Amino acid sequence: MLSGIEILICNFAVFIGATIMGTVSFGLALVVAPVLLLFLDPQSVVVIANVLIVLLLSVVLFELRRHLKLGQIKGMIIGGIFAVPLGVFALKVADPGLLRIIIGVVILILGILILFNFKIPMVNHKIAGPTYGFLSSLSITALSIGGPLAAIYVMSQRWSPPVMRVSLAFFFVSSYLIGCILYFGAGLVDLDIVKNVGLLMPGLVLGFVLAKVILGRINEDIFRYAALAVILSGSVMLLVKEAAGL
Repeated sequence: MLSGIEILICNFAVFIGATIMGTVSFGLALVVAPVLLLFLDPQSVVVIANVLIVLLLSVVLFELRRHLKLGQIKGMIIGGIFAVPLGVFALKVADPGLLRIIIGVVILILGILILFNFKIPMVNHKIAGPTYGFLSSLSITALSIGGPLAAIYVMSQRWSPPVMRVSLAFFFVSSYLIGCILYFGAGLVDLDIVKNVGLLMPGLVLGFVLAKVILGRINEDIFRYAALAVILSGSVMLLVKEAAGL
């Protein structure tokens, strides 16, 4: 369990991650996971990060519920639900390093395509939603880094920032919540994890408050570029970390 200075360091990371996620609806795990890994085992880090994300995005979902259009994301939801059990299984048995490299490369390529306004593969095909939903949910439950994949799909639809944020929030809450339930059933949740989540709540709350201030000061273009910055920097950090063997 976290203690002393570890609590302060991890709360600061959660504060930064919650500010990013509260603004663009993804990105918390990209910031928080590397810091938590300094003090906790990988399985605990994935579970803790996912619980924090469910808590924060549940508030975002409630606040933006009037912008939610389920018909636009039903494919993502269906694909995501089917991927959750496989992701939980992968968390227990798969090589996380290899998975992170594959996902990092895919995210980087797709992010660059969006940045330069190239057409994203299959983005308008009827199987695009289920495909991106499946891949995102799989990497979410296995590694807690699937947010950028879902964000890439949603951004490619050119929806307004509120619709994008609430769509991501609904998708993530449904995927992460099911994942958290399955984590419990798989024996991946213990009292220390619950205590650690409680210790990190101050950073989560303060980050969300700052995100609300930021959202009141940015326009749609800035929102889009901020989301792209999170996607590209996160994928680069992921690949550098794996290449360095950290």
